Amino acid sequence: MLRILFALLILTGFSQIKAQTPVRYSLGLDNIHHHELRITATFSDLTGETLEIRMPNASPGRYAAHNFVKNVYEEMAFDAAGNQLPLKRITPFSWEIPVTEGIVNFAYTLYGNHADGTYMGIDAKKIHMNMPPTFVYAPELQDREIELIIPASNPEWEVATQLIKKNDSTFSAPDYYYFYDSPTLVGEISWRRWDVEGQTIEIAMMHEGTEAELDSYTEWVKKVVKKQQEIYGSLPKFDFGKYTFLVAYNPWVDGDAMEHRNSTVCTGTGSLRANAHQYISTIAHEFFHAWNIERIRPASLEPFDFDVPNLSEALWFGEGFTSYFEKLVLTRAKILEPEQYIKGLVGGLNYVLNSPGRSFRGPIEMSHNAPFTDAGTANDETNYANNFISYYSYGAVLGLGLDLTLRTKYDKTLDEYMRAVWLEFGQTEIPYTMADLQKVLGELTRDPGFAAAFFERQIYDSNLPDFEALFAEFGIKMSLQNPGSAYFGNPKLDDDGYVQSTILRGTAFYEAGIEKGDQILTMNGREISTTSDLNRVINSLEIGKEYTVTYKQFGKEKTGTFTTVQDPRITLSYLSNDKLKKAVIKRRNRWLHLE
Repeated sequence: MLRILFALLILTGFSQIKAQTPVRYSLGLDNIHHHELRITATFSDLTGETLEIRMPNASPGRYAAHNFVKNVYEEMAFDAAGNQLPLKRITPFSWEIPVTEGIVNFAYTLYGNHADGTYMGIDAKKIHMNMPPTFVYAPELQDREIELIIPASNPEWEVATQLIKKNDSTFSAPDYYYFYDSPTLVGEISWRRWDVEGQTIEIAMMHEGTEAELDSYTEWVKKVVKKQQEIYGSLPKFDFGKYTFLVAYNPWVDGDAMEHRNSTVCTGTGSLRANAHQYISTIAHEFFHAWNIERIRPASLEPFDFDVPNLSEALWFGEGFTSYFEKLVLTRAKILEPEQYIKGLVGGLNYVLNSPGRSFRGPIEMSHNAPFTDAGTANDETNYANNFISYYSYGAVLGLGLDLTLRTKYDKTLDEYMRAVWLEFGQTEIPYTMADLQKVLGELTRDPGFAAAFFERQIYDSNLPDFEALFAEFGIKMSLQNPGSAYFGNPKLDDDGYVQSTILRGTAFYEAGIEKGDQILTMNGREISTTSDLNRVINSLEIGKEYTVTYKQFGKEKTGTFTTVQDPRITLSYLSNDKLKKAVIKRRNRWLHLE
C-alpha cells in the first residue's frame, strides 16, 4: 500500500490525489508542565450518520498490546458550530459520535510522562511524541491525508520528524499508516547532516553534552551507515530523500529505541560522554532495520494492525539477524575491537545453547510469543526462564552460525544472503514468507538441499550447528567456562537460604524437586544459608556423582537427590595470528574486515 502511494506522490503531488479535507490535529500546550496535552482532532467531509473513533492499541516496531487509551480523558465532541455532541463508548478503545453537517471535532486530554521509543512524554523541556500513544483515529478515514499543527510555544524549540513540513507549524503525512510510523520530537535540538547517495542523513539530538562530543559521535554514526550500506549495496530510497536519527540522551527520557520507515528513535538516560559505546550499538541495530523489517518485510506484518498485535513467525530473522549484525558492524567500523566482539558473543551463545526453552519451541514459536514478551506485562508469574528464548538472541545466534557456515562451506557470506533478500523482496517491497527465505538461501549456495536442511533443522525445529568446529575455522577457540564444575544454573538465595530465582530444567536442583521459594538447608551434609555458601559447596562436588540436598517446601522438610553434570557454559578465546594458518587468518580477516 505505502509504496504505491509514494509513487503517486512523486508523480502527482499531494493536492492531486487528496480530494478530501485532511484530518487535522492541533495541540494545546498550556499544561505540558504537568505532562498533559490537549489534542483536538477535526474530521471533515464525513458522509455517514455516525463516526467511530479509536485509540490505537499497538505500535509499529512493537509486537504487544499497550492499552494506550489508559492515558486519555476529558474527551468531548463538537460540531462545526461548537455545539457539544453526545459520546458513546462502544469498546474500551473506541467511541461513537453522531455526525452533523459532515464534521466532528473530537477533543481530549492526554497524559504522557514516559519519553522513549514506544510511549510519549511531555513537559516543560520537550514534546516527545510517538504517534500511536498520542493520537486517536477514524478507521473509515485511514487513507486520508493527515495534518499536525504544532504551535510555537518556545522560540528555542524546533521540530524533528519524518513528516513532511508544510510550514513552521504544520506537518503532514499521506495517510494514517505513515502518520503512525512518524515519531516527532519538539525541543532544543542539535543537528548534524550529511549526504549519502544523493540523500540526506541527519541526526536531531536532544542532549546535555558538548558539541564536540556530538561531532565525535556523528563520525561513529557515519561509519555505521557506511558499513551497513556496504552490506546491502545501497541505501534504501527514503520516501522524501531523508533519514532522521531522532535521539534523546538525557535524564528526562527513558531508555529505548524503535525503528521507523525513514527515521528511528533512540533514547537513553545517560550522557554521550559516559555511554557512547552503548548508544552507538543501538544506532547500529535500528539503522539496520531501514532495510530489514522496514522494507524487507514479512507478510505476517502486512498490513500492520494498530488495534490487535500482528502474529509473526519471522522475528528471529527481522530482529535476530539484525542483532547479529549490530556488533559485527561496529567491529568492522573499528569502533569495537575484534577481541571485544568475540568476548561479547559468549553471553548470547550460553543463553541460547543452554536454555531449556529450546526443548519447547524453535525460533518460529519464539517469534509467535512476541505479543506476550515484547514489553507485554503479566500480573501472574510466568515460566519464561524455562520455556522462552528471546527471538533477538536466538536469531542472532542463528545468524552467526549461518554466516560462519556459509563462509566455510560455500565461500559465501550472510552479507550476500541479506543483499539477495534485499534485492528480491526489499527493494521491490514484496512481503516475504519462510519459503521465500529458504528459496533465496538455496539460490545463493546453489544447494537447495542445504537450504532445506537448515530451515528444517534450525528454523522449524530447534537444532543448532557445531559452533566449536565453526569457530575453529576462524581462529577462535571454544572451551568450557568452568571445567570440572557442576551445573546448577546459578540459583540465587537470600540470606536465609530461600531460593529467589527460577529453577532451570536440567539442573541439579530441578532434579531434586526444589522450586523457587523453597529454603535450602543442607547440601552434601553441609549447611547452606546464602548464595556464597551454596557456591562453595558446588565447587567441592565431583562430576557424575550422586548427592543429597535437604530443603523446606511449604514448611515441610524434604530430601532430594541429584547426579552432578558438567557445567555446559562456554567461553571463547581470540587466538593470535602466530598460532593460526594463513587460510584461517584470511577467513577471519574477511569476516571482521581486519584487512
